[in-house]
Amino acid sequence: MEQYRDWRLCQLVGPPHTWEDLPAERLDWLLAVDDAVAQARHNVQQDGGSDG
Repeated sequence: MEQYRDWRLCQLVGPPHTWEDLPAERLDWLLAVDDAVAQARHNVQQDGGSDG
């Protein structure tokens, strides 16, 4: 699980040296925001992108 988290952080932020000094809470927040954006995109695709 930790390796997957590190991989995701590398995808979002960059190489480990760019984020390894940041607090874990901030990194978890970044992952949570990324998850929320992915879910919102999925919801829009499911709705066909219509505005209502």
